[in-house]
Amino acid sequence: MTSLHLIGKGKMSQRASLLLLEKIEELRAVPLQELIEGQQEEQRGSFLLQWRIQTNTPYFGTRQIQCRVLYRPAASVIVESIFYRSE
Repeated sequence: MTSLHLIGKGKMSQRASLLLLEKIEELRAVPLQELIEGQQEEQRGSFLLQWRIQTNTPYFGTRQIQCRVLYRPAASVIVESIFYRSE
């Protein structure tokens, strides 16, 4: 039973990581001036993607973007990333 549980958790983590990478690539494709400050979220199956864009960063002309993927029933964060965008 433990093995099956761990396999299930591994698959869930892998799916969450792929969703996170997909969202990061989507955000990198958006022109910098179109990245509006604030928090947004999107439901994808059992996962909730959240991302927050901040313009008040220590680096001039950049946006800080924090992305995370939560497993919806448990509301626990699976993966998270913070990166900076500039032109």
